Amino acid sequence: MAAKNSVNASEIAWHMRCHAQEQHHEWITPNVFLYAWESDLVTVSPLGLVHEIEVKCSRSDLKNDLKKPKHQRGHLVKGITPHAMGARKQGTKATPHPGPNYFSFAMPCAVLRKPGRPDIPGFAGIYTIDELGRVQEERPPTLLHPERISTRQLFLLARRIHHRYWDHLRRSMHAPDTLQLELAG
Repeated sequence: MAAKNSVNASEIAWHMRCHAQEQHHEWITPNVFLYAWESDLVTVSPLGLVHEIEVKCSRSDLKNDLKKPKHQRGHLVKGITPHAMGARKQGTKATPHPGPNYFSFAMPCAVLRKPGRPDIPGFAGIYTIDELGRVQEERPPTLLHPERISTRQLFLLARRIHHRYWDHLRRSMHAPDTLQLELAG
């Protein structure tokens, strides 16, 4: 049986989830809006530190992500979310949220090893996943700030997963049966 050429986004997320679980992270949540942007994967360590992981499957996907405001405008490093910046411009008060404690990119080995590596910010960790699903920490992420996740934010994570579960269940229970549609047609 021939080995696959690469791993896809779902496989990368799964292997990073397993890696976080091996590190005893207590909360591992995919595709969630915890800050002012969607995160591919958010994990919370036993110490309450948040690690945001962006999954990238290609060099162009990585380059496009590096153009986002959280990188270009330094939102991750400065600890100011776009929501807080908007409130400041309007003259209202918003509590700046520091964002994740750590930020990393996870990608197939081939994306990182390809010549002409993109300029990945120095604070960002880099993880690669090979065809066998092994995770390699190429560069550890830098601690962006020491503030732990609040109970309110943990509750928001739990609530989003709760709603996602029930929505998935609703769709699976009430989705039209394709076999019945084919027989009727």
